Amino acid sequence: MFDKMIKSSIIGLTAILLAVFFHYIGWLRPIEGVIAAVFSPVQQLAGSIYGGGAGVYDFWLKKRDLIKENESLRAELVAAAIDASRFKALEEENALLKKEMNFIDENDFKFVAAKIISGVSDPLSRSVIINRGRRDGLEKGLAVIADSGILIGKISEVSDDFSKVVLLSDNRSRVAATIQNLDHTVGLVEGQYGLSFSMTNIPQNQEIRDGDLVVTSGLEGKIPKNLLIAKVAGVRSVESEIFKTAILTPIIALDGLSDVLAIIP
Repeated sequence: MFDKMIKSSIIGLTAILLAVFFHYIGWLRPIEGVIAAVFSPVQQLAGSIYGGGAGVYDFWLKKRDLIKENESLRAELVAAAIDASRFKALEEENALLKKEMNFIDENDFKFVAAKIISGVSDPLSRSVIINRGRRDGLEKGLAVIADSGILIGKISEVSDDFSKVVLLSDNRSRVAATIQNLDHTVGLVEGQYGLSFSMTNIPQNQEIRDGDLVVTSGLEGKIPKNLLIAKVAGVRSVESEIFKTAILTPIIALDGLSDVLAIIP
């Protein structure tokens, strides 16, 4: 057994030496050419597969980096939009507070600053809840304003720390008012089912024009005189009736309010 292994090793070594010898003297070149021709496509295919695999891997890396960069840019844009929104809100609140401060400086009333913390609405009414109440000196019937003395409603219910404000468009809202025209027409501003408001009980002989301003008349003890309410947008009149009605448009939108003042005369 051992002798056979030695003989096989000697034969194998001799064959290798002969192959090397024949290669150097050029006898194996025809055979080597045939072998190279046979295995060349296999070698090219292996190289192509390796190169293609490397290309796919590089493409995946680049795609992953682009996705990360896109997500980072998206996050930066969202943060910038949030910052811009906050800045705009602060800017608007600052302008509103300046208007309110100017109004306070020009009048001798006592004011209680409040924030609207929730809204209450149904098909017929519109009201809000403010974060001030009996402890702050508020009571039922007081005027609540926004901006530079623009009336938005009256306090209808009061608790120790909160109050309910019925807005002008509320179906239950009634405010004694005057039109700033030559006749100083007096009437009643009434809410219209939570949608808008109008001025009723206007004598037919009173001249009213579009754009005339409507203010509080001062005939209600707890509502100061000359608080701005609205503008006249049109007149609804029937000759057979004693009174006519002025259609009003608000000076400011009642939706979206946040900071208000309650007036204690």
